[in-house]
Amino acid sequence: MCKTCFLFGHADTPQTILPALENEIENYYSNYGIKHFYIGNRGSFDSFAAKAVRNVKQQHPDIRMFLLLAYHPAERVVDLWGGFDNSYYPPIEATPRPFAIVKANQYMVDVSDSIICFVKHFGNTRNLLEYAQRRQQKEPIPITNLANSQ
Repeated sequence: MCKTCFLFGHADTPQTILPALENEIENYYSNYGIKHFYIGNRGSFDSFAAKAVRNVKQQHPDIRMFLLLAYHPAERVVDLWGGFDNSYYPPIEATPRPFAIVKANQYMVDVSDSIICFVKHFGNTRNLLEYAQRRQQKEPIPITNLANSQ
């Protein structure tokens, strides 16, 4: 089974993060053996993360990029944009719609082998990072917050 990385960040992430994202994706691929990258589709961080994975994938064609779905694909049709290899809907069917995004993100934090994020201010994204850090206390996994280097 391939090792996985979940990428998440603020919807208002600046474009200047792109080189750091590419470097970190390359680092996770080379040093941790990460080949599967999971990304949502809500906001600028997600689009920058997808672009960064696509760019790194040019050098490493065994990388796969998956679009994380918060809503069942039969309920809401989603086109795979930007070079995604496939989509992934986690087992969250019983989750009420208003909580679907949070639950999908938490599920990915629970099952991923590593995390790359951009978390600078308060909100749901900060809560998700704190959730990941609580997991990290029990089970050490690499977590890189690129906002710390900006």
